[in-house]
Amino acid sequence: MRTRSSLGRGGDAGHASASESHLETLKNRVRREDRERNTKNKFIRWLEDVHFKYNITSGLYMLDPWERFAFNLVALLVFLLVAFSAYRQMVFIWNFFTP
Repeated sequence: MRTRSSLGRGGDAGHASASESHLETLKNRVRREDRERNTKNKFIRWLEDVHFKYNITSGLYMLDPWERFAFNLVALLVFLLVAFSAYRQMVFIWNFFTP
């Protein structure tokens, strides 16, 4: 029977190196998956943090879900209208000053 101690002392060295290389491959795969998972988790945690700060700053945390949805919908529409108006104004100014 092979044990860790016998492998460390040189018992069946050929089989040990093959299993060790396979083990290293698996460890590297797990590390890579952990890094990817950690990156995704960090981004998700950052989004949750921004959402929480938005709710606290604007006072939305004390509203019902349907009221929060209505407020966010109105805020989004106002933002889109302001962005669209700014774009139209920039196009108008650009066309005015270019021959």
